[in-house]
Parts: sequence; structure tokens; C-alpha cells
Amino acid sequence: MFYRFSVDDNIRFLQDLTEGDYSSVFDHPYMKMYKNLHEKYGAKIQLNLFYTMNGFDLSMMTDKYKEEWQANAHWLRFSFHSYSDAPPFPYRESDYDEVYRDCQMVHREIRRFAGEECLSYFITVHYCQASPEAIRALRDCGIKGMVGLFKDAECYGRSFDGSEMTVEYDEEMKMYLFCNDIILNLYPLSEVEARLAPSDHKEFTEVMIHEQYYYPDYIAHIPDFEKIVEAAIGYLTKKGRKSVWLEELVNE
Repeated sequence: MFYRFSVDDNIRFLQDLTEGDYSSVFDHPYMKMYKNLHEKYGAKIQLNLFYTMNGFDLSMMTDKYKEEWQANAHWLRFSFHSYSDAPPFPYRESDYDEVYRDCQMVHREIRRFAGEECLSYFITVHYCQASPEAIRALRDCGIKGMVGLFKDAECYGRSFDGSEMTVEYDEEMKMYLFCNDIILNLYPLSEVEARLAPSDHKEFTEVMIHEQYYYPDYIAHIPDFEKIVEAAIGYLTKKGRKSVWLEELVNE
């Protein structure tokens, strides 16, 4: 019994680490939260990155923490998510060149500031949509698997009930596909365990949240962000689940 925890839409904490005066990445409260969850529950955390937001882009990210990222790569990794937050569904109708460029840009910067060992090739595309040409570009960037909302909608051109899904391999895409079980920022703290319970019988549960809800100045800030994340990870741990990378599930 396994679970994977990931966070979409990340970039702001990297801007803070670049522009602020931090001796360690874990002096930043957002990162300290994840380190505490790793130490308490053995949680592995994957942070899915935008390339740019609010005048900051990953090429500006300091590399002064590179050794620290590398030292924690066994539980903390980064991946490509999208070039930016807007527009929605950025790759639903994209051509090959756009997606290849965007993914390579993010990969290049992750390697520069954190190292290859911190880069995951299992991703969640922003809004879980990608054209066939986009998928081909991602594959040529080394991407091996994608997470989608298969219980609720067609994703990446595939439509099936993902409610019982652990992993599917799509021969045409040459991609592993995983179904997200819960987006934590959609539910209050009081509902987290009940929302996770329907997946208790599954071999694998995929859980995620979005970075922006952590910050008090965000219009839809969730004051219970940290409590919600810990409630989910604590529940999954209590149920005997082990935190894994998607790479481990398919022996990549």
C-alpha cells in the first residue's frame, strides 16, 4: 500500500529563497513544513514548477542551495508543470516546439540550481490536458509518466474511470498514467479523512495540493493549509501506506 504526495503551481517559494536572506532552504516556513512532515511521517514531497510568475523566472533562482537540495533529494524533488499559471489549459492545443521548449527550460534550471538527482520525469501537466504533439514533446524531454483527473474528466486525450486505478501504461503515448485521488485545497480540514477513505482499499493513492493557497496574501488563502496536508499524510500513514515516488511504482 503506497501513496504519493505532490504540490502543483510552485514558484513563489523559490523567489522568496532567491530574494530573501535565508541560511537554509528550510528556514523558509513553506519548506520547513515539508521537512517536518518528512521527519515525522517519512513523507516524500514532489514540487511541480512553473517557469515564471510575477516577474520572476527560474533562471533567476539562486544556486547557493544546490548542495542542500542534493542532500535532500531522497525525499524532495522537482518537476515540470507549465511555463506559467495563465492561460488555463496551456497545452491542450499546443504544438511540439512550444512544449518541448517550456519543458526543457524548466529541466535546465532545475539541474542548474538543484541537480539532476532532484529532477523527476513523472509530472502533472497544468490542468491535466495536452495535445498529442505536446505529449510527444514531453516524451522527447524524457517524461515517462503523467498524473491526471481520470475519475472526473478526460485527460491527455484519454477517458476512463480511474477510481480503481493504480497505473496504466498507454502504448500509443508511451507514458505511464496515474489518477489523482484528491485535490486537498478543495476541502476543509474537517473533511480530509472522509474524502480519503473511499481510496482505503486501493493499492496506491495520489494526493496533491497547490502552493498558492499557503500564502496569507493569496485571495483564496487557506489558513489550515499545513493542518490539511498533515491530516492527509497522517491518515495515509495510519492506514499503513508508504510514501513513494511514481518512479518506484514502475521501477524506473
